[in-house]
Amino acid sequence: MKSVEEIFATVRSHLLWQRAVSEDDAGSCRLRGRDGRRCAIGVLIDDRHYSEQLEGLGISYYKAGQDGPLLQALARSGVNVYEPRVAALLQDLEDLHDAAQVEDWAAQLDEMARRHSIELTVEELVQA
Repeated sequence: MKSVEEIFATVRSHLLWQRAVSEDDAGSCRLRGRDGRRCAIGVLIDDRHYSEQLEGLGISYYKAGQDGPLLQALARSGVNVYEPRVAALLQDLEDLHDAAQVEDWAAQLDEMARRHSIELTVEELVQA
């Protein structure tokens, strides 16, 4: 399973590279949106575990320990969504993608790392 640091680094790097919300033509957030975009959660789901049925589901629909197709896809992709610290981080990452202004992502991700006691290496910081 991926560590909290690996999950955060993956999402941080992806969002700061993409610099856009993953959404459909109607403006609704999507795990996999137009132009190949992925949201903070969608980037963690391996292609072989993704299906269109997952769209419209979010981490916010689940509490740690409950099950559902989105949590199962994440778990099969190496994300231990049943661990409370991981679930809390995923919730914050989803909220950031869905509600924060793109230009504020870098600062908010830095603050999120502090709140979750995540330390990134220089290499991880440079990738963004």
